Amino acid sequence: MSLAALFPRFGATKTRLGLFAWLGAGLVALPGAASAMDVAQARAIVQKIMAQHDITATEKTATSHDGTASFRFDDVHLPLGGYEGNRDLVMSNVQIDVKEDGKNPQLATIGFALPEQGRIEADETINQRNLTLHDARGTINWNTKTSSPEGFTGLADFLGADEPVSRQHWLLSDLQISWLKQKVDLAWRDAEWTGPNREKMGAMKAADLSLYPDSDGTTRMDYSHDGMWMPGLFQPRTVRLKGHATGVQWSRTRPILQRGLTDLLAGENPAQVRNNIGNDLWHEALKTGKPIDIEDLYVESRNLEAAGTGEFVPQEKAAYGFQGLLDLDLVGRDQLEYLLGTPKNPTILGALFPPAVDGLAAGKPGKQGINKYKVQLLADGRITVNGRTVMSGPGS
Repeated sequence: MSLAALFPRFGATKTRLGLFAWLGAGLVALPGAASAMDVAQARAIVQKIMAQHDITATEKTATSHDGTASFRFDDVHLPLGGYEGNRDLVMSNVQIDVKEDGKNPQLATIGFALPEQGRIEADETINQRNLTLHDARGTINWNTKTSSPEGFTGLADFLGADEPVSRQHWLLSDLQISWLKQKVDLAWRDAEWTGPNREKMGAMKAADLSLYPDSDGTTRMDYSHDGMWMPGLFQPRTVRLKGHATGVQWSRTRPILQRGLTDLLAGENPAQVRNNIGNDLWHEALKTGKPIDIEDLYVESRNLEAAGTGEFVPQEKAAYGFQGLLDLDLVGRDQLEYLLGTPKNPTILGALFPPAVDGLAAGKPGKQGINKYKVQLLADGRITVNGRTVMSGPGS
């Protein structure tokens, strides 16, 4: 299962404000000397943020010590407006510390600690969740002038959600997030998600994603995961991907990511936010016409290994927005042929998806059991493998 498929299960806890959302869970305080922040100033900042995002809460305590104003809130309700039906994230005993940033007077450093238990309240039972959060704490740097998050870093030991009737759940541990000016990092370990009655639908031992600037200021991305399991014949258990958007400056990428973060914290559906980020980055690449380079791709799945490089150029009139080429070396073709068959003698599985059989058969033998494939995505949407058309364009 891809990240895109996994995240919607996490998405139910992404709220209108990262102070209490799983995305902000476990953020670690940023360095820098703090200036004095009294209770009245801090309360005004927190109340403005809450009003901006329709958050309601009951303030139970408010104290000030060593320039930091500290609050405890109960009955915190955060509307999850990006989903069908009414949903609220509900927590009590939320701890918030507010202090001034010693280097930038318009920034407030908002630290918080989340309780061990919370819940998602929803009209539909299937959308309800009981939440468990272990050691979820952290900080956000909040721009009081623009009323938007400037960045954060953090971790959480464990996050989990259980639907009380169907008993489906998701969980992960060792969540680590860093969202700073020069790098965005996201990582977690030991994730699992189920269907009703705890039927296991997927698991992953580890995943890491990084976005950061190259030496020339353009945007780079590294992604990897290990130990993925899903029901089915094909399981990309290990994936390594290094990509380079050669025409997209980091100075343009970061505002796009910043808008995405703000949208997530405003309650937008995570899938829609991801689509918006991808679309904005595509438009930035389109302006220069420079390619997205796949510098290193490696996939391992059940006695199969594939490694390759490629280049995809954004084009406005291309059927899928790009045309490009992927050079792929495959080890284990015989394993795939056992499952799919050949064009003249496909298996039942192969008969359900003939393009896969045709593409597999187009491989050219290489050294040491390797089969080589040159996969082309053409502007009209056709996909060819070593010159053989295996899929026609959309609508054909």
